[in-house]
Amino acid sequence: MKYNKILIVGGIGAGKTTLAKKISKKLKIRVWELDNVVWKKRDIHKQNKPPIRDKKVKAILKKSKWIVEGFHNHPWTYGFYKKADIIIILKVKPFISKLRIIKRYLKRKLYLENTKNVNKSLKLAIALIKGVEKRSKRHMKIQKQIAKRFNKNIIILGNNKEIKNFLEEMKKWNT
Repeated sequence: MKYNKILIVGGIGAGKTTLAKKISKKLKIRVWELDNVVWKKRDIHKQNKPPIRDKKVKAILKKSKWIVEGFHNHPWTYGFYKKADIIIILKVKPFISKLRIIKRYLKRKLYLENTKNVNKSLKLAIALIKGVEKRSKRHMKIQKQIAKRFNKNIIILGNNKEIKNFLEEMKKWNT
């Protein structure tokens, strides 16, 4: 089966960016992060205005191949669900998400990770950690509902073993 348009969704710290980069490397398809579409310099307090955001969304959707990762539950994202050949939903335990948020914060603060245009505030990290429990189940339910609405091929991955198996299976794609 040929998958040229791939949408990866999941909560904060689910591993969306990591998985998107791995798939991108194997399939030679560019990755777009929805956070970079929504936020100016990925600052939680500075969103792009809707016309700018929508222009970016349309430009991505026009491409013949894309990997989009992120989760924003707004109608402007539905085009990605509609046009995706496959939707990958990452389901991670809240405890794991919290650990990953802490790890990400520390990497950014210590400049061990590319930190250009990234919010590195402790306040943001704490807010994300506090919200994980509340959002985890609700986001999973919403993601499944939206994907089913567009009657798409959906894969739910819940742990590293499933992701590893998925990446092995993916080698058969686009051949």
